Amino acid sequence: MRSGEHGLLRAACQTAAKRHPKLQRSQGESPNDSAKSIEKEISGFLGAVWKDRDSVYDSAEETLQPLMLLYDLALLQVCDMSHFGFENADHRRRIVWPDLPLPNRPRPNAVFYVLMSNLARAMQAFRLLILHGFESQARASFRSVIEIADLTIMVLASEVTYREYTKSFDNPKANYHHWKSHLSPSVIRALLSSLEANAPIAIPIDIKPDEIRRDTYSWLSSFIHVDFVAHVVAAHPPKLDGTSGRLAMLGNVGEMSRATLAHALIYLWISLLRLDNLLWEKHRWAYLRGARSRSWFHYRGRALDDLFLSYLPTFWEKNPPVGL
Repeated sequence: MRSGEHGLLRAACQTAAKRHPKLQRSQGESPNDSAKSIEKEISGFLGAVWKDRDSVYDSAEETLQPLMLLYDLALLQVCDMSHFGFENADHRRRIVWPDLPLPNRPRPNAVFYVLMSNLARAMQAFRLLILHGFESQARASFRSVIEIADLTIMVLASEVTYREYTKSFDNPKANYHHWKSHLSPSVIRALLSSLEANAPIAIPIDIKPDEIRRDTYSWLSSFIHVDFVAHVVAAHPPKLDGTSGRLAMLGNVGEMSRATLAHALIYLWISLLRLDNLLWEKHRWAYLRGARSRSWFHYRGRALDDLFLSYLPTFWEKNPPVGL
């Protein structure tokens, strides 16, 4: 702790001693010594927690293979789109909605960048959480990934959704009403269901994309909402050998981590398939040339498909995603 922070802590303890003299006397030390005791606890007690998290992270990446390889390739695709949006945010030639008479403020390219940047960051946050043993919190984080991915798909699929997304209101009530009516997760999921029904994309598994979206979101929500059983599971994280126990504030990577990652992967796969279809068919990425060519991105997407198909069906047979 630097001298400035130590000074703030010492001043806080001195103030606490004046306000609660009896409590200070019961500690058997001066306010300055109390400040030093708290500083030692931060470096000692919390230091042990951080050391444990680093240890979990070091082993988790190997433990969760090859699922993590699939996730990282999906993340690479999204980060690539974020970087492509970043490079073209202010470019006069559009990379999305090339034929629509849309307003230049915000620029369609900038809208694409904003969506992809948020999706890439959300996916990175999920990765950090699950690899550090924050499995329950990773589920909450991935629900955010889902909401951004679903919104991104509909902004690229529907001119109406695009226009609603780019509206903003100074009045908080008007802003909330607009979000609730046009952009809330339930509204976007309903629009996605219509899109899947009217323009289905075949996937080589026996579950329809609409079922995957509905069941995955419901499964994640069951752990996020106030639920005693879900909280008990989170406080007793199961290990890979099936056993579980109390770990206080610590965590580990176990069977629930695999289940969460399996849910994440199948959702990401169908989302990337839909995004790929929209970008090539509706937004004409196949015609981008030179430095803006997307052929390597397209190739990497097909490699991702083959990687999913070569491993996930076998994994699902042995470890079916919970609730699907």
